[in-house]
Amino acid sequence: MPEFYPFKALIPPHEGKALKGETGLKDPHAISSYQAGSAYQVENAYMDLVHKAQLPLGNMESSDPNYRKEMNQEAKTAMDEILNRNLLQPFAEEHSYILYQSTYRGLSQTGIIGLCDATQIGKHILPHEQIRQDRAATITQWLQTMQVQWTPVFLSYRHQQRLHTLQSTVIKNPCDQQFVLANHVRVSLWCISEPKQREAFHEAIASIPYLYIADGHHRAAACHGLKSSTSSEIPSLEHPLPPSPDRPMLAILMSDRDLKIYPFYRRIRNDQGPIPFWEILDKLKGIFRLKPCSLEQMFYQYLPAGHFLLVHKEACWLLQPLTKTANNSKADSPTPAYSPTPKADEISDVQWLQEHVLAPICGINDPTTDPRIDFGTMNLTLEHFKVILQEAATEFILIPRAPSPEDVFRTADRKEFMPPKSTSFEPKMPSGLVVYQA
Repeated sequence: MPEFYPFKALIPPHEGKALKGETGLKDPHAISSYQAGSAYQVENAYMDLVHKAQLPLGNMESSDPNYRKEMNQEAKTAMDEILNRNLLQPFAEEHSYILYQSTYRGLSQTGIIGLCDATQIGKHILPHEQIRQDRAATITQWLQTMQVQWTPVFLSYRHQQRLHTLQSTVIKNPCDQQFVLANHVRVSLWCISEPKQREAFHEAIASIPYLYIADGHHRAAACHGLKSSTSSEIPSLEHPLPPSPDRPMLAILMSDRDLKIYPFYRRIRNDQGPIPFWEILDKLKGIFRLKPCSLEQMFYQYLPAGHFLLVHKEACWLLQPLTKTANNSKADSPTPAYSPTPKADEISDVQWLQEHVLAPICGINDPTTDPRIDFGTMNLTLEHFKVILQEAATEFILIPRAPSPEDVFRTADRKEFMPPKSTSFEPKMPSGLVVYQA
């Protein structure tokens, strides 16, 4: 069973500007809501430094070790300034779990923040995406330089009523701290440090058979690459220290009911060589029925299984799987593109798209390295999508159906991997809001 550990968390200061009014939205799965007196804006100086310290994670493509070392040193300088200016403060005196809730645009997401042991990855913590070892190693180097973790790995699990009841009980009370971020996301935090309550959470989590990595596969692998941890604190008989993980990994646990999954679109680019779009379109007619449609009509629709949206600057089509008629078995009857066989049911739409369209028809066998394809989350407005579509480098865009949490879980249960950029989980907890200092 997965272990989940309390820890001494650090949180940023606020600007002191209180935002009055109701500061929490009703948990969609609970029977009560809470109100707090005020929320606070996160201090801009702190978030600016967090951004500077995050820069190395966005510049990992260079193979020059001196460049990476220089970037890590710049990040360390920003981190030292955060510590020297006391821009982080203890959230609680005791080792605690943190109940977290974010609300944005009517969506509410609740989770529990704590530490996992990265050595459990592949055992009781299951991934669904392959990773690049070089990228994981670069993040490990960053973690060793910074000695902090402030972007949690998102873990999910099949809904458990026992844990949900515990969360609902805590959410009935006013939160201990609340922030409003620059993008208007409201984040509420509750401290779970009382020993009996903390133990109740620990036992409930320990009874969950498997946790699943929803987001942060490379961060998780990077934590696995860290050296074993040793606590510098000295326990006493009056205040014994809780057990600690061998390779600590800051994580947030969310029920599958709190996951909002968006698909990633596949943009086929024409700036890396000619793309024979109309030839590709003819080949698609062999496995799909191409139904002309309006982008405005289909953009916000949830696609049925086996259906895809093909968007070109000049037109838009709904790709419908061909099916044999029940009473017609002639040789020229269409062959099913997405057969409802048990094997097909195990294949997600994004995987089927890669194996039957992108590889054989578009010639993109490795989407992780092929420069003719890039990805983007569908958590964007129609207007923003049209801007991307009209870019000169865009030849056409394919949009698959978003996998369900159960699709992700079953793939991980089978020890298989989805294609890269199969899922986008929103909203994500912002970096730097809850910090674990090694």
